[in-house]
Amino acid sequence: MRRRIKQAISSLLAAALLGPALWLTPVAQAETDPTETVTVYHEAFAGGQGAATPSGGASLTAVTGKAFDGNADGAALYVSNRVNNWDAVDFRFADLGLQNGKTYTVTLTGYVDAGVTVPAGAQTWLQTVNGYGWLAGADFAAGSAFTMTKEFTVDTSKDSALRVQSNDAGAGVPFYIGDILITEKTASGGGGSNDRPPALPFNTITFEDQTAGGFAGRAGTETLTVTNEANHTAGGSYSLKVENRTAAWHGPSLRIEKYVDLGFEYTLSVWVKLLSPDSSQLQLSTQIGDGSSASYNNVLGKTITTADGWVLYQGTYRYNNAGGEYLTLYVESSNNGTASYYIDDVSLVRGSGPIGIQKDLIPIKDAYQNDFLIGNAVSSADLDGVRLELLKMHHNAVTAENTMKPDSLQPTKGDFTFDGADAIVDKARAEGLNVHGHVLVWHQQTPAWMNTAQDAQNNTVPLGRDEALGNMRTHIRTVMEHFGSKVISWDVVNEAMNDNPANPSDWQSALRRSPWYQAVGPDYVEQAFLAAREVLNDHPDWDIKLYYNDYNDDNQNKAQAIYSMVKALNDKYAETHPGKKLIDGIGMQGHYNINTNPDNVKLSLEKFISLGVEVSVSELDVQAGSNGQLTEKQAVAQGYLYAQLFKLYKAHADHIARVTFWGLNDATSWRAESSPLPFDKNLQAKPAYYGILDPDKFIAEHPPESTQANQATAGFATPVVDGTVDAVWSRTPEMPINRYQTAWQGAAGTAKALWDNQNLYVLIQVSDAQLDKGSLNPWEQDSVEIFVDQNNAKTSFYQDDDGQYRVNFDNETSFNPPALADGFVSATHVNGMNYTVEVKIPLKSVTPANGLKLGFDVQINDAKDGARQSVAAWNDTTGTGYMDTSVYGELTLKAPPAAPTDLTLTAASSTSIALDWSYASGAPVTFSVFRATAADGPFTEAAANLNDSAFTDTNLQPDTKYYYYVKASDGTTVSQPSLTVSGRTLLAPVGHLAAAALNHQVIRLDWDRIQPAAAYAVYRSTAADGPYTKIADRLSASQYVDNQLEPSTIYYYKVVAIAGNNRSEAASAQAATPAKPGKPQR
Repeated sequence: MRRRIKQAISSLLAAALLGPALWLTPVAQAETDPTETVTVYHEAFAGGQGAATPSGGASLTAVTGKAFDGNADGAALYVSNRVNNWDAVDFRFADLGLQNGKTYTVTLTGYVDAGVTVPAGAQTWLQTVNGYGWLAGADFAAGSAFTMTKEFTVDTSKDSALRVQSNDAGAGVPFYIGDILITEKTASGGGGSNDRPPALPFNTITFEDQTAGGFAGRAGTETLTVTNEANHTAGGSYSLKVENRTAAWHGPSLRIEKYVDLGFEYTLSVWVKLLSPDSSQLQLSTQIGDGSSASYNNVLGKTITTADGWVLYQGTYRYNNAGGEYLTLYVESSNNGTASYYIDDVSLVRGSGPIGIQKDLIPIKDAYQNDFLIGNAVSSADLDGVRLELLKMHHNAVTAENTMKPDSLQPTKGDFTFDGADAIVDKARAEGLNVHGHVLVWHQQTPAWMNTAQDAQNNTVPLGRDEALGNMRTHIRTVMEHFGSKVISWDVVNEAMNDNPANPSDWQSALRRSPWYQAVGPDYVEQAFLAAREVLNDHPDWDIKLYYNDYNDDNQNKAQAIYSMVKALNDKYAETHPGKKLIDGIGMQGHYNINTNPDNVKLSLEKFISLGVEVSVSELDVQAGSNGQLTEKQAVAQGYLYAQLFKLYKAHADHIARVTFWGLNDATSWRAESSPLPFDKNLQAKPAYYGILDPDKFIAEHPPESTQANQATAGFATPVVDGTVDAVWSRTPEMPINRYQTAWQGAAGTAKALWDNQNLYVLIQVSDAQLDKGSLNPWEQDSVEIFVDQNNAKTSFYQDDDGQYRVNFDNETSFNPPALADGFVSATHVNGMNYTVEVKIPLKSVTPANGLKLGFDVQINDAKDGARQSVAAWNDTTGTGYMDTSVYGELTLKAPPAAPTDLTLTAASSTSIALDWSYASGAPVTFSVFRATAADGPFTEAAANLNDSAFTDTNLQPDTKYYYYVKASDGTTVSQPSLTVSGRTLLAPVGHLAAAALNHQVIRLDWDRIQPAAAYAVYRSTAADGPYTKIADRLSASQYVDNQLEPSTIYYYKVVAIAGNNRSEAASAQAATPAKPGKPQR
């Protein structure tokens, strides 16, 4: 029977996937009340062609007397002069009054004249343009009418009109349209009461009225001040200053439910200016509902600096649920609890209307009904309206995202608050959904009183073991007995293991040094499971599985540590309880990204299965894209990984109990910026859905592009290794360190590399939220790691030339292997929570040369509270670079261009010097000119990025000797300097040179004497442009009388000062002799 059911499902899958392009038309299929159907546009063409417009070369003619089935009045639109399939008729959305995001039904009747020759296979098509989403089709038949009808959703980002055209076979067939009707149905769901009052208009909050505009602190302890210290509003003066935050979630919050119409998408915007520290991650978010069942949704997050000034945070969110009439927008941080900032110009703008779900899809739960449960993480907002429709359609299990965590169920000792969790559990079960309990013991979202206390100095210290154990046991028993058999399984302990432990066989040493560990000891995991098992033993009628749950378990070291722990605890328990397990299952969270290697997932899955426990994929999502944007390529890559994963899961279905997605759609994901789920922000299926539904088909139809390792170049230069950024670092390209190996995304940064004839130099600049080196394990401290495979062999194991170099922010180093310390030099510089690392790595196994490729990677370890919470790398996403060089990128050593030659110098004036040089042809370069006033420098850059091999240096001092050299640059590397040349600027010209005629034969010249003492030469010409003849030389006086001149003549003079081997620029003057006087008359 099971085989037959599977075959039936496979047939359904095949049928569902025979449609048009994969991600073409997310058509809404929401069921609605027929009485709510309204006509949006209706045209019978009795009065003309209506809103129809021609496409291509088609001619449109309104006709009468053309009655046919469905067109009794005989009025119709004749579409003729057709040659191409697109010679057709368009109905523009704007002309029809159709709105973006709304769902409509179009019904169209048409006819082909009896005498028309219709080729075989000719069809009429109804589609959207310009996305060309195919909606419906019908056969052309001479003398026959046709009808097309289809429900569709307007997406103005892709389409602008409906088009009635044909396929290629029908390209020449003229046809009639007798009637077109477009109706709108009220989308199902929406959450909350249908009689909510219409949304009030939202006026941009500028704080110019010097009030907080309705903003209040989320915690109530923040300081919010309207200030004129900063302002973004044009012509304004004020903003809201946010200070005294003490937790990442603290920040300004605004209630917005009265400004929201349910089902609509809204654009949320706020301008933010960071006050402190120098750099911080901040995010714009929205909250749906209040209390433990609330949903918290990140709209946009990014890291900004104080130097960025005002930065726009803007994103969209569709409000399908009113959260019990509690909606907010707020600004917080994902990892910085103390950042201060300003906000201004807050706006909320309504966009597209309600969208229904696609009812014509095959439910994911049906596709895997014989394999495992399909689950999802939910809040109360997911259990109402259209979101509930989607949830129930595709899933048969849920996990409460936050409501069943310790801080929600027992915020203060003995005060259990089950209302929010009960509402979710009871509602889910009433809707036929299984419930998985999450979570009993965790180091996060646990109230501090459970495992810590304050000492006499008000320091936080671990609680005593007995009291902490008592708190743990009481919480576990009370919670488990409250929910009883309403749940099918519990995450007893969550995320107890450190990432990538060095010795995974020693699982106790690999445990995270969490508050539970500090209070109880390394056996706290065992004690938690013993307490949970005791409850189940007291209730033998309950069929509940006990899980250990963790993330990054595709990392083989972490997977081995989890394996070692579960094996040890189960083996120990079996000694006193033969045939029994303490831990029933392992939850593999599955927070992946499109670079995740599914082979590592397979290794971990099979490792856990070998323990004889069941496995659940407990929190699955796959990051792709950024800032809420997903390209088609990224969407397909995401779908491909989902397909690989579900193919793997199906192959091991006998050992997998449940696959749970961590979020219903992208908009409500905790990683919303990375669009990680199978359904988009509008609840429409993405390529990921199709990859999940039929992995083999998706993989076959989307062969992956061959992936290349990241490539970078290292320029040739020798920096001073002192932790500061020398100018030479600007000559080599930057490498972003932004591929995260972990679910948590923390510190990030950039790297640059240089080389010389002996060494590799690396500069890494890190942006962090806090600096921590509390762990004894160096890889769990805030630090950077550099990986070098000198022969670039890409082996899966270390050879003698391979190495791992680690430097923390305090310049403490460690190496793998330790011998790498020989010759290694490092320096660090800390600025607030950011730090710079500069290192020198001797290249001993290869001879550095132009074009040499090194295997290379850089990694940033982000620590908090003595544990590593995030790892980012330049290339590697596996976390295995400490043992596997095949995951590195490639760094190519690039030689500098040749030095310029034949540098010559000419003194052009008293304030300028002209330079000229030669350069061998080859790759294009630019030039930089360096100047000094002493032969040994210091030299400063006088000009940069010159395209020509000539330069005139201006604004110099007179009679001053200057030294010059020139370098060439190809954009990443810089040549050695040319030979140095020197020369002196001319003396300043004599001042106040004046020429005056004394009579018709004599002109006198006068000028200012210059310093130092100089001799003077005088030149004369009868034309302004010469030629000039020297008429006097080595004059010591600052005057000269020129005689025996011709009357009535203009004479031009130049005076040059001479001092030693230098001379001045020529000063110029002119004078005219008068006419010769006549003889006196007698």
